[in-house]
Amino acid sequence: MKKINYLLLLSTVVMLFAASCGKNGAPGPQGSTGPTGPTGPTGTIGPAGAIGPTGATGATGTANVMYSAWITPATYAKTTVFGSFHFDANIAATKITQDILDKGAVIVYGKLDGYVTTIWPTNQVSPLPIVITYMDGSSADIDTWSANVTLGNIEIDLVSSLNAYGSISNAHQFRYVIIPGGGLVAAARLHINLKDYNQVKQAFNLQD
Repeated sequence: MKKINYLLLLSTVVMLFAASCGKNGAPGPQGSTGPTGPTGPTGTIGPAGAIGPTGATGATGTANVMYSAWITPATYAKTTVFGSFHFDANIAATKITQDILDKGAVIVYGKLDGYVTTIWPTNQVSPLPIVITYMDGSSADIDTWSANVTLGNIEIDLVSSLNAYGSISNAHQFRYVIIPGGGLVAAARLHINLKDYNQVKQAFNLQD
């Protein structure tokens, strides 16, 4: 009977040991990597921001326009050409270059305050040539003021159809405006009438 009990005891111990090893055995080998999951959906692009308002138009530039002060010739030289008296005064203008003569423009404006106001209103400005017709007694006199523009110089010229003058008043005033080629393009684009002194004065910011 003792032998049987020992055998039973031994087999019980063996079974308990086996059960213990089954629960706490060494980890098995690492399994293979599973397949890559599907790519998620692409996110949507947010809405574009609103466009800001257009800025105000800037002031017109002077386009390198040059101009003189009002010039009052002190004296006029008198010459006779084909029987007509010419009264001439020269105004030096060194900024009139050959490039200006070829591509730009020189506008000469007159303020002929040497006349009585019934013939020429005070401070009225017009571009040369200026033609004035008025009665001298019973005869009509035609005064023609013109400007001969050359390299570095402007010659003011007066001719009276009746040769009515022995000398010229020094109350007449003139100013010139030099507009390079680019300025002429800008003036045309902006529809500036170069014969209208007030338009030119405003467009190119002329200061009296």
